[in-house]
Amino acid sequence: MQRRNLSILVSCCAAALLCAPAGALERGKVTPQDVQRALERGRAALIRNLTAYRNQGEPGYRILCLMALLNSGVKPNDPKVADDIADLARRADSYTVEQYTGSYRAGLLLMMLAMTKDPKYRDTAAQMARRLQRHQGLNGSWGDNSRSQYALLGLKAAEDMGVEVPDTIYQSARKMIEAGQGANGGWGYTHQSGEASYGSMSVAGLTSLFITGGRLYRGTKTCGQGESDKRLVKGLEWMARNFTVTNNPGQGGMGYHYYYLYGLERVGVLMAQRTIGGHDWYREGAEFLVRAQNNDGSWYDDVLGTEFAMLFLGKGSAPIAMQKLRYGRDWNTDPYDAKELTEQAARDLDTPMTWQVTDTSASAEELSAAPILYLQGHRACTFDDDFRKNLKLFVDNGGFVFASACCGAKEFDESFRAEMKKIFPDSDFEALAPDHPIYNLKHKIAKQEAFMIEGLNTGCRTSVFYAPHDICCAWGGCEGCKDEKNVAGDEAKKLGVNLIAYAIGFNRLKDKLENVQLMLKATDAKVERGALVIGQLYHNGEWDPDPASIPNLTQTLREQAGMKGTVAKRRVVLGTDDPGEYPVLYMTGHKKFEFTAEQVKVLRAYLDKGGFLFADPCCGKAEFDIAFRKLCSQLYHDAELERLPKDHAVLSAPFKIESVEYKTAVKRFFPDVKNDPYLEGISAKGRLAILYSRFNLGCELHGHACGSCLGVKGQDAYKIAVNAILYALAH
Repeated sequence: MQRRNLSILVSCCAAALLCAPAGALERGKVTPQDVQRALERGRAALIRNLTAYRNQGEPGYRILCLMALLNSGVKPNDPKVADDIADLARRADSYTVEQYTGSYRAGLLLMMLAMTKDPKYRDTAAQMARRLQRHQGLNGSWGDNSRSQYALLGLKAAEDMGVEVPDTIYQSARKMIEAGQGANGGWGYTHQSGEASYGSMSVAGLTSLFITGGRLYRGTKTCGQGESDKRLVKGLEWMARNFTVTNNPGQGGMGYHYYYLYGLERVGVLMAQRTIGGHDWYREGAEFLVRAQNNDGSWYDDVLGTEFAMLFLGKGSAPIAMQKLRYGRDWNTDPYDAKELTEQAARDLDTPMTWQVTDTSASAEELSAAPILYLQGHRACTFDDDFRKNLKLFVDNGGFVFASACCGAKEFDESFRAEMKKIFPDSDFEALAPDHPIYNLKHKIAKQEAFMIEGLNTGCRTSVFYAPHDICCAWGGCEGCKDEKNVAGDEAKKLGVNLIAYAIGFNRLKDKLENVQLMLKATDAKVERGALVIGQLYHNGEWDPDPASIPNLTQTLREQAGMKGTVAKRRVVLGTDDPGEYPVLYMTGHKKFEFTAEQVKVLRAYLDKGGFLFADPCCGKAEFDIAFRKLCSQLYHDAELERLPKDHAVLSAPFKIESVEYKTAVKRFFPDVKNDPYLEGISAKGRLAILYSRFNLGCELHGHACGSCLGVKGQDAYKIAVNAILYALAH
């Protein structure tokens, strides 16, 4: 924004001049808690500003202030803002008549009304959208790059509210924005490409390019040709070269710094940029703003510092629900699919969220910044071994993968299935049952058979979802899908929303500033000295459904047994590996399994020499339970699993376990169990050799939100597991 526009949109409170920066943040990385404190203090400053703006003649001040409050977490029906929103909507027509000021006001008002998600404002939104269309000049602009971006943001908000805007509006605007881009990739204030580029206008140009590009892509008949917009790339390159959060680059310290930061946030979120020029744009901006906040909660700049600072902190902090994988040249055939889907999910689930792009160089921690990793394409996708390891670790720690064969492309289909088989060799894709939650969780999908969604289970959840017939074209608005069996229209987005709801039900959305800590580390990492290593038996019935369950016992064993190392596990293949290296063998699974006679013999020899086998069925599955009881009869022909008495040593130390809380499914299907601990075992040579919990422990140890499991709840699962391990070590 230029100084010539300053009085139109923003104003500073003179009182802010008297405030000194609070300086509350110590040197170091800003935390989510730091930002929340800044937002809380900033809200108080905004409420003071809103009171002052009611008595001023410029409605743009009030609208920006209300937008900042709504973005910081204030609800639209809150008495502090509800009357102001209604008053501004009621008088919208009168203060948007004049083209110069009206374009700003109408654009801002539309953004504010869209934030309320209130259908009663739809007629006002339609009126403001028509007003903006009339204000558009013959050259496609609304007068300059600043007003044009706010007009386009407003029209996008109107469409989000269900208002139709003609393609011609965006086509004209697109030509104007393209013509104004400088040879260096940036933009100046006007639409003359020779004008000097600077930060606030370059982010305005990028915003306008992205909005018009996304809108004009809708309805395209050229699926698979969604290559990178070269003008967007060029603009981002200008931003990368000139990136800073401490001033408005290219302005020589002349101002509009916070106005630029708000635009920077918009580019980062809209264009799904995790970094710009190698800079974590949100973290650096948040750290600058937290340090710059005044003691009274405000920010001072040569424009409305408090409003723009709060918009940056509030909007920019939206958690990442989905990361789209850049894996090769063909990764982005539908460039607006993830954007459109996450925006729909944010509305339907009433949960702030956004998306971003990641690539195959990402670590497991970086992949875990979002619960869903999404990929699509026409051609083959191939990964290297490092990424395969990181992807598996991401899934083992609760992440989900979703893939769509764009246009039902056979080349993508074959390569994706091959990659998943390399990463998850013990699991296969299966068609999802009609009662799977992704068909019913938020939206009821009427014709489930039309979707043909396949799932790959790892543990007690579907971790990899695959649409062999296209779904991504419909997400992005492409009408040129070449797959006759594609999933089209609103049903496709409803299914996508259900997928996101399913994922975040297992794996909460993380704050952008949160340091990701993996529950489970790489399985090929060296076992640290002093670690207790437990062998986990490999079998053909999904042998490792809860990979973090054993390592997660570390903290409890340290507290209860004084153990100084960690708990680690190693896969044990009977007949190949020596089980005698491990004081405890653990076994779990979902499905029926079988061991050869030779493998049974090896396991019996291990038990006869003092070994200990501890087992439970993942999710309490009956298939595994039946197979395990058969294994016990093969091991000990003359003995059966028997329920342990309440005074058995394994129930006595270090925890005295007299009662156990079970999950709802146990109470429903096994009403006779009550709250008694239910453990079974087989003794040999005066000691317990096999300990079996009919009700699952591993899901709770891993941290799965497995509400339908036949399992033990909470800390009781830890107590049983710790007692079992310490009993084995003592005997």
